[in-house]
Amino acid sequence: MRIIAGIARNIELAAPPGIGVRPTAVRARKALFDSIGSRLAGSVVLDLCAGSGALALEAASRGAAAATLVEADQRHIRVIEENVARVKKAGVACDFRLINGRAEAVTAYAGLCGKPDVIFADPPYAESAALFGKLLADGNFTAFAAGALLVWEIPDSPGSVGAFLQAEKLARRQIRKFGGTDFLLGEIAP
Repeated sequence: MRIIAGIARNIELAAPPGIGVRPTAVRARKALFDSIGSRLAGSVVLDLCAGSGALALEAASRGAAAATLVEADQRHIRVIEENVARVKKAGVACDFRLINGRAEAVTAYAGLCGKPDVIFADPPYAESAALFGKLLADGNFTAFAAGALLVWEIPDSPGSVGAFLQAEKLARRQIRKFGGTDFLLGEIAP
């Protein structure tokens, strides 16, 4: 796994061991970031269920000014720290914050990072739909993230897309397929 473009292009990233993390495939990441790249320069990025940190690190390599990575597993935090050090060594000038916590614990990270412009979420597939519903029903989350572009990787199980299309707090929502992976993109409404 590597950074695809920007200042840290071709920097190899470590991935947490085991099958609990499935980093977004390179082809999918490339197509996704080529699609939203213009929104990244100077942006504030939030990466929920960060895993290896690849999504936030790609955004940082492409010009994001600040990135907060939220990850519940302490072993994954150590991998993210290693990956952050690699991209910083390559010259990426981004203000990184790592938070060992759960994505649904909004008050634990909302006060520590600026208002996000882009939010990435790639939770474990078994928890994805429930977490999606919980976050968009949480007034603290929608107030904090209002106006942000939400990019949510959708589980690859048959019929899973339907659970993501009903979100009332998501404007201009669309399902886009990048590199064989489905993503929900939409703007969080207050």
